[in-house]
Amino acid sequence: MFKRSSKQPGIVQRSFSDAFLSVFRAVPRGVFGVSFFGLFLGMSMTMVYSQIGMFMKTEIHATEGTVALMDGIIEFISFLCRVFVGAISDYLRERKLFLMIGCVITLFARPLLATAMSSFTVTMIGAMERIGNGLQATPRDALIADLSPIEHRGMAYGFSRSLKTIGALIGIPIAILIMYLSDNNYRVVFACASIPVIMSIIFLMKIKTPTEKHSFSEHSARSFSNPFKKRYLKSLDSVFWKVLILAFIFELGHFTETLLPIYANQYLSRTTAGSESMFVSLGQILMSFPIGLCADRFGKPMLIRICMICMIMANISFIFWESIFGVYLGAFLWGGQMTAIQGLFLSIISSMADARIRATAIGTYYITIGLSFLTASVIAGRIWTNFGGKYAFKYSLCVSCFALCISGLLLPRNRRCSDSVN
Repeated sequence: MFKRSSKQPGIVQRSFSDAFLSVFRAVPRGVFGVSFFGLFLGMSMTMVYSQIGMFMKTEIHATEGTVALMDGIIEFISFLCRVFVGAISDYLRERKLFLMIGCVITLFARPLLATAMSSFTVTMIGAMERIGNGLQATPRDALIADLSPIEHRGMAYGFSRSLKTIGALIGIPIAILIMYLSDNNYRVVFACASIPVIMSIIFLMKIKTPTEKHSFSEHSARSFSNPFKKRYLKSLDSVFWKVLILAFIFELGHFTETLLPIYANQYLSRTTAGSESMFVSLGQILMSFPIGLCADRFGKPMLIRICMICMIMANISFIFWESIFGVYLGAFLWGGQMTAIQGLFLSIISSMADARIRATAIGTYYITIGLSFLTASVIAGRIWTNFGGKYAFKYSLCVSCFALCISGLLLPRNRRCSDSVN
């Protein structure tokens, strides 16, 4: 029998573990640093947001419509901050400063939330916290693009989001444990959520940014020049705006996840209803990085359509599988596609935009989906209050199907998704 010799010249045999590790070696060291910074913030965020919906419903006695409206407003404020911060970050060529300011604001908001006594107070404190999130989100995503070569950018975004959601996944059982030990005291959970933010600030201080390494090749790292010149803005052409239109339409089907634990409360106790968020985070971990990796090889438009199909399947699971297993499966697919498709859109957008206005382009994307998210949450909240949760998921199903149908008209060709204008 023929047996291939392992000593044949030119043939390099690689074990599965070597091939697996080579993927991670392709991730720049700086991206690892930013990703671990996000891990701690994700832990703190899910400790709060896995419980806040039930907190408002059971202790403040808010309706599902009020919960959805509140979260839609504060998320929109966060996205609104991102577009302005992105422009300022491009002008100053500064990323790390905004990350630090955002973390400090979030740190102050956490214990204040533990004192909230009304929906209005929760909204104001939540808006403060999301401003902090908005200040660091766009510079963080722009920093990942600055640190990543174009051929690995989809993988870098996917890896960063996967690591962040590992933190989110850790935060949820911690919150459930605190709920159990404190006899369902939500306020103790909110106060304890300050600890991961402190960890994140400590970790942030060790990150070396491109400006600190003088890696802006076009100009010196601290030169303040106007990035909004016509020759730079030309990169934001009609193809760029078509991608934003598709992102806006698809996001109309993605309402606030704070309603999901309320839906899970039909099948779970008050203490464990937040466990649904674990499957949202698990989907993000298991789907985001592999999808980003496949996108770099097989093309981002195809993977965006796969994410849309996952959203359709998530809604079908919520609607027709009337059990906690249906809720968990729906949450898994909902979370996985949500993080993955945002990473894919960001990868396309950052590749289109000139490096000098990269954060501005990312901020424009965020304000677009922020407006869509607010609209979706208001619509779904009203539907939920008047007709029930299943009808809100039916609304999301219709929007997702429509977005999938028109994706062929609005998504660019694969070649355009991988071009660099830097």
